Amino acid sequence: MGHVVKIGRYEIIDADLDAEKVDTVSIPCQTNPGLSYQLDGWDQETSVPAWIDGEPVDLQICHYDKQQDRWVLKKPA
Repeated sequence: MGHVVKIGRYEIIDADLDAEKVDTVSIPCQTNPGLSYQLDGWDQETSVPAWIDGEPVDLQICHYDKQQDRWVLKKPA
């Protein structure tokens, strides 16, 4: 099931939260190209203020999943 994730002016309605790792959010690049370009320019130390289903959360870039063409972000520990 998808969750609504907001990062800046971007609303990602097809984001996925990993069922096993609830601290991980996947954002497909094909349906969110503007955000994907921005995430590509940030490093893993950059805090990404976001909202997941209306709740504020700070995320960090985990990695780019080349096989599935998506960015994986995580909640800092």
